[in-house]
Amino acid sequence: MNKIWMVALVASLFSLAATAEAETSLEFENVWVRAMPPFQPNSAGYLTLINRGESAVAIVGASSNVAESVELHVTREVDGLMRMEKLQGLAVAPGERVELTPGGKHLMLFGLAFRLVPGDDVEICLQLITDEEVCTDAEVRKSDDTSNHQHHH
Repeated sequence: MNKIWMVALVASLFSLAATAEAETSLEFENVWVRAMPPFQPNSAGYLTLINRGESAVAIVGASSNVAESVELHVTREVDGLMRMEKLQGLAVAPGERVELTPGGKHLMLFGLAFRLVPGDDVEICLQLITDEEVCTDAEVRKSDDTSNHQHHH
């Protein structure tokens, strides 16, 4: 009897894991992190998110293998000055494309472990409200070269 109960429990856990993965249907495009001059402890990350699923996806945080912390930010004009503000989260509706670009929404990578130079690859992970994490690789480059799109799932 215990064996049957254990098999049912394991089967239901695999089913939940498959459902959770299916619901996290974010695709990444043009993922890159800005190369910085020597001794600059921070950088910025940019990407396009596409929600191919049928449910909205809520992003509540981010991380990287090369930074002490990563935050979602937006650049806004306030009293004639451009200011960067921290975002608490970001929602991506079904079928929606959300672009994180220079001068708009973006990721801030704080406390870099080493100098990022063009050609390096770093990992970017997004934390979802469901406690899931979705990760992708980001190319380090000097500027947004959209001719070199990266497509990640």
